[in-house]
Amino acid sequence: MAPLLITSASHFGTAVVLLLAYTACIAIYRVLLSPLAKFPGPKIAALSTWYEFYHDVVQPGKFTTHIQDLHRRYGPIIRISPTELHIDDPSYFDTLYTRAGRRDKYDFMAGRFGFSTDSFSTSPHELHKIRRKALSPFFAASKIVEFESVIKTKVDDLCRKLAASADGEVVKLDRAFVALTTDTITQYAFGESYDHLDSPGFEKTLYEAFRTIHSVGALGQQFPSVFKMLNALPLWFVKATQPEIMPIVTLRQSMRARIAEIRAGSNDTATKIDHANIFYEVIHSDLPDSEKTDTRLGDEAQLMVAAGLITTSWALAVAAFHFACKPDIPARMRAELAAAGWPSGWQKLEKLPFLNACVLESVRLSHGVVTRDPRLAPDTELKYGEWTIPRNTPVSMTTVDVLMNADLFPEPTSFIPERWMEKPELQRYFVAFGKGSRQCLGINLALAELHIAIAQVFARFDFELFETEESD
Repeated sequence: MAPLLITSASHFGTAVVLLLAYTACIAIYRVLLSPLAKFPGPKIAALSTWYEFYHDVVQPGKFTTHIQDLHRRYGPIIRISPTELHIDDPSYFDTLYTRAGRRDKYDFMAGRFGFSTDSFSTSPHELHKIRRKALSPFFAASKIVEFESVIKTKVDDLCRKLAASADGEVVKLDRAFVALTTDTITQYAFGESYDHLDSPGFEKTLYEAFRTIHSVGALGQQFPSVFKMLNALPLWFVKATQPEIMPIVTLRQSMRARIAEIRAGSNDTATKIDHANIFYEVIHSDLPDSEKTDTRLGDEAQLMVAAGLITTSWALAVAAFHFACKPDIPARMRAELAAAGWPSGWQKLEKLPFLNACVLESVRLSHGVVTRDPRLAPDTELKYGEWTIPRNTPVSMTTVDVLMNADLFPEPTSFIPERWMEKPELQRYFVAFGKGSRQCLGINLALAELHIAIAQVFARFDFELFETEESD
């Protein structure tokens, strides 16, 4: 047995030496020889994605602020990983996120929230174009105007619930606004509302599901198999061992079930409503059959519901907080509404300068998506100042860096609607919904909901903060 043991040990030692040599070669290439080696940034970030893992998973969600710290140290363009660059310069946003030319999405970031085949996560430019084209008509301004009566009805339902609590009762407005936006987007997507506004105390919402998705998103980005495992596990096992992630699993299954119902005709709401039913129309469109499977459209539905409720509901919560802190703001808004004859339509409300400024400022301070969003330009080298960026290099920016830029928005953490009225050119930097060929599809729906909800809710009710204050 001795010769066998010696041989095994020898093979193991050789394997270790080869592994160390391979690792050393990779490290030397990444730090010294890579086309990105010339770009400023910490050398440890150039070595491995474990650098990001530490700042985004071990220190949950801190990579965005850490990147800001790196920019303060190294300048406006930095290398943040072995393959990726990040830019902090608001004037470059329109160049990176353009409608002209091809921009692919970075696969490494595409599945961060557990989706895989939806339009948002689609990496290739041409495939994204096909998938987006099937949905874009439903979010045109004219279509949102047609859907406006539903938005008003949902806001009226919310106001009735709030009126029942108007004698000093505590209301969790973040949940109330999640219920509002959920009922709105599900009505539009499926022709049938989830009716979360009817839930006592707004407890039955998708709030937990999407908080859970967000909390595991960084881990899922580093290890994409995490979400695949969740999909493969039986419900009883997940419930018994990891009950905190049950909302993700049940949400994905419910989305696919909705698609299957519409396809089978068991959900016939499309024939009973006076507005578009998005997924009924998509299923019966001329998209290739491969693009209309329950799995793919289930991913699209989950993305649509997530995008339709998270950013809009949080912008409303931000508005509520600052309106409660500064009662002169809702008072001025009410005076403007009264002088205009109390209009209720989105496009008329949008023309009221102060109300529109309040909407823009609420969205600015809610930030939209706060993680970076890399793009690849496979057909051309990008230029940034004196730097030439190799083609097909992932380059990212972060909307929060633009929206909180102190040169553009003095006192960036303060709620100052007047800034949008005094400097209309700031509209160029209204990037919470992204820009370019991959800009958020639902921007018109979100702005319609925000104008209508803010005008109705804060014209009718005054709010006081409970167990919190502005300094928090």
